Amino acid sequence: MRNQTRMIAAAVAVTAALAAGSTVAVASATGGKPGAPAKTMSASEKPGHDAMVAAVAEELHVSAARVSAALRPLFAAGHADTASPAFAAAARALGVSAGQLSAALMHAKQSLAQGS
Repeated sequence: MRNQTRMIAAAVAVTAALAAGSTVAVASATGGKPGAPAKTMSASEKPGHDAMVAAVAEELHVSAARVSAALRPLFAAGHADTASPAFAAAARALGVSAGQLSAALMHAKQSLAQGS
């Protein structure tokens, strides 16, 4: 349960950075060094990631598999800039605007924060 809470907190940090248009590395929010390579997600951390993906999928009315594939580069990089080509590509992959993706991520963050 503690790992799930930690993963949800990391997902919330990523979402906040995405929604704010920040390029802050997720590592800095989770105790790592900014710019450090993203670590591989363990099986115990996957539920938090899945919860974030599910919340975004529900908000955008697309499949969780599609959201997971679209957001994978952003989570792997550990940072995102809403004006970046990677963020725009994720939005295009989901068939939404960058603004819609940003809003969905913010809503997902708020939903997960209320549920934890």
